[in-house]
Amino acid sequence: MGNKKQVVYLHGLGSSGQSTTAQRLRRTLAKQEVISPDIPVQPEVAMTELKKLATLLKPDAIIVGTSLGGMYAQMFRGFNRILINPSFHPSVHLKENSGKRLPFHNPRLDGAKDFEVSDKLVKKFEKMESQQFNPKFGIIGRNLDSTDLVTAYFGTKDTVVNCKEEYLEHYTQAEDFDGEHRLDPNTTITLIVPKILELIGENS
Repeated sequence: MGNKKQVVYLHGLGSSGQSTTAQRLRRTLAKQEVISPDIPVQPEVAMTELKKLATLLKPDAIIVGTSLGGMYAQMFRGFNRILINPSFHPSVHLKENSGKRLPFHNPRLDGAKDFEVSDKLVKKFEKMESQQFNPKFGIIGRNLDSTDLVTAYFGTKDTVVNCKEEYLEHYTQAEDFDGEHRLDPNTTITLIVPKILELIGENS
């Protein structure tokens, strides 16, 4: 039990810690401790909860995030991070849906079925987006941060977001994969899990 590594999975917008990707990671990484929280919609509340989570993590925990979860994962300073199709500007999508209620596509622990996209929510995300790459802003771990701790994967068929150029302004480790925005089972098993095992120090 003591040798288990912590793997944190951060889901995307409109999802939950019970997503199919989270469940697949729990199954394929059964020897490890996979943590997959429901991320609050309000970004300032999400940051508060994620900062609390960070205090409970071991320094060698691995943070994995998809889409909006990739934006949050990027801000876990000092941890190994894996970003998949990170969405660094969720406010753009939210602004297109201003005034609507968007559904959660996976069960939430609080039972919520949807959330409201208000102008206030959009502005909160815009504020966070403007600070997300500031090394003094974010979720600070116990280790010194380094660009070498971050790897990102970008789907060549992703028509939802494309933040690769912006990512490369701050980091160097990026890889394309044949896939769309939503992380599919094959990519999870053949690309993401082997990378996690590499960071853990196990052979895939």
